[in-house]
Amino acid sequence: MGLFDAVREKAAELLSGATDKVSELTGTDLADAQQNATDTAQNLGEGAQGYADQAQGAGQDIAGHATDAAQNTTDSVIDPAIGGDIDPRGQR
Repeated sequence: MGLFDAVREKAAELLSGATDKVSELTGTDLADAQQNATDTAQNLGEGAQGYADQAQGAGQDIAGHATDAAQNTTDSVIDPAIGGDIDPRGQR
């Protein structure tokens, strides 16, 4: 269970309790309002999870690009005249 699922369930639980208390005090049935609020909380949780997934994907893309750039830099250090790596100390 993810963080957003836990928050959504807790919000629904608290809303249910509050709805019951208001219904007891006022004599009005608030079941429809509770369902609408629960649905809204669920939609918000799903939306937040979607944004978290997108951020994770973007982070993975950035890491992949950085890895590729490092590999390209390493590959460009090869001296084509001798076909080997260039020794940073000047020795071959």
